[in-house]
Amino acid sequence: MIEERLEQSFTKLGYQRINSNAAGIYLFYHIEGMELTIVSVIHAITGNELMKEQYEHILEQIKDKYRKSYPHRIRLLSLILTASVDRVKHFCIENREDEHWIIDIDAKRLIIYENQSNVFSDIREQLEALLFEEAMRSQVNQEPVHNRVYPGAMGHDLKTERQDNVQPRYKLFTLMNTIIIVINVLAFLLLHYVPIFGGEGRMLTRGALSWHFVLTEKEYYRVLTSMFMHSDFSHLFNNMLVLIFVGDNLERAAGKFRYLFLYFGTGILAGITSIGYNMWKENGQFLVGNSVFSIGASGAIFGVVGAMLFIVAINRGRLEDISTRQMVLFVVFSLYGGIVNTQIDQAAHIGGFLAGILLAAIVYRRPKRRNGEQPA
Repeated sequence: MIEERLEQSFTKLGYQRINSNAAGIYLFYHIEGMELTIVSVIHAITGNELMKEQYEHILEQIKDKYRKSYPHRIRLLSLILTASVDRVKHFCIENREDEHWIIDIDAKRLIIYENQSNVFSDIREQLEALLFEEAMRSQVNQEPVHNRVYPGAMGHDLKTERQDNVQPRYKLFTLMNTIIIVINVLAFLLLHYVPIFGGEGRMLTRGALSWHFVLTEKEYYRVLTSMFMHSDFSHLFNNMLVLIFVGDNLERAAGKFRYLFLYFGTGILAGITSIGYNMWKENGQFLVGNSVFSIGASGAIFGVVGAMLFIVAINRGRLEDISTRQMVLFVVFSLYGGIVNTQIDQAAHIGGFLAGILLAAIVYRRPKRRNGEQPA
């Protein structure tokens, strides 16, 4: 039974089990330093066992019980065991306090919605491993996934039906990042294949980043237009590949509008860094044919990487499938590639990366509990 394996998994993590007075509900708790973590496991197999008000009341009772005996910070994770995800997902989506995850016992999967944070990464890893093993065991035993009977759920024997219409946390693409990628691709096609706008040479001359044209000619728009220009397909492909991997994760972690702010904010600051460095390098003397013109989204992309590194670091070293070690190695190899390639605007890379860390520190906040807890 999955309940027995859940208990084994929590025991490995140092949790102790407490049986509650309510049927179908049991608790695990763990104290580390000045922080108490409580995991409530609630059976809602058909989704009809609890109303939203009852569910919230149960969780409040759990927290009230421990607040009286534990004066420090309390974190609560609610695990809902169900075979009817559609009927219980509103418990997770509509509740902003605490954490609410669903274990789909039919499909053997863990569902975490977008409004949830990532503070229980150790529990998530254990649950995903457990559910994967359960899924493999079901396949070996050829256990059917439809119309199984689950005894003991909330004191009843209940026949269930698999529900597939759910929206899990981890989607393949995010909206704003996808739009930015599409704009980059369209800009590339217009730049290189549509001569109606003046051809590649004219567009590069009028849109590329140059300290002289920005500061002397007041063509400030170049800071933005240069972010959507790429020299060739390889340049575009490499930048967009990184953006697909890191940008999607950052948008899920920070939210759509913060992601836009981080992307364009770091891109602009990267451009300013490039302007300052190249002006200093050229001693403020603009020479036609010798002065540097810069194009590409890599300044903003390094900003995304820097922001992601900061967010991963403050989320205890892991966010979704990205670890701090992976991000650090990625940054080191990317910066090294810029050093050995003299054609790369390394100033924009470094400026964007540092800007990403700074802006993420300003706008990103780990989700906080709103249940009256005192910080540890």
